Amino acid sequence: MELKEENSHELAQVCAALDELTLKQVDLVDEQLVLMSKLGSLMTCGFIDMAKSRYISGEKTVSATQIPGEDSVIEAVTTVDRDCNNKLIVSRNKDITDPIRWFGVLVPGSLKQSQQAFQNVLNIAVEIVNIRREWLQSMSELEEQHKTLCSLKSST
Repeated sequence: MELKEENSHELAQVCAALDELTLKQVDLVDEQLVLMSKLGSLMTCGFIDMAKSRYISGEKTVSATQIPGEDSVIEAVTTVDRDCNNKLIVSRNKDITDPIRWFGVLVPGSLKQSQQAFQNVLNIAVEIVNIRREWLQSMSELEEQHKTLCSLKSST
């Protein structure tokens, strides 16, 4: 009788863990969908602002011809690294000249807005990757708990 009580207590714990993991999965998917929607909106705004800049300044002023050539050394202003928890983080190097200066000293405000939108896109993309990684981890935990549940049910 005592073994049956112990087994039912363990079964209740596994069921509670399964419920918690399932709710976590739903929350992570919801958060990922919200961020993906923001990502799409920011990308659209970034491209529209870039098009406005080309319209205002002329298509030769804001184009690939302004970007340094193959022989030039270009350092990254923004990099994506891993922290101690193996999560991705965005880090910015303040010592490097802002690449928007490639397009002149007095750049249109819409070009600055475009740059800001694409910087936000990078931040959101990193968040989406981190959420996806967390979702996959919780999915493996969910599968382990499900196997535990099946073994407990078969032992009763």
